[in-house]
Amino acid sequence: MQRAGGCMNQALLQVRVDKGLKEQVAAIYDAIGIDLPTAVRMFFKRTVMVGGLPFDGRLTVRDNAAQMAFASMRQKVEAAQEEPSLDEINEYISSVRQISKDAKTSLRPQA
Repeated sequence: MQRAGGCMNQALLQVRVDKGLKEQVAAIYDAIGIDLPTAVRMFFKRTVMVGGLPFDGRLTVRDNAAQMAFASMRQKVEAAQEEPSLDEINEYISSVRQISKDAKTSLRPQA
């Protein structure tokens, strides 16, 4: 039996997420022609199809870059037995931010 607004077998799902994240995700899905509820249903259906998370759980390029920068900084500090300078820390931070920015740019849908 169906009532106004949908099927009785449906369940309401409410999730709290960061507003900025929601807006970014909505813009991506809008660019490919789907809305958030459709994307969530697709995520759920794919989860059932594959029997787990429908994406690879490995670290992204950005995460790997941050870990490599941190490991490099740690090795340098341990080898020198002294703290890195503020300029060295800022250089590492800038390089990781640039890698992150490049990774985000490469993931944007092409117009």
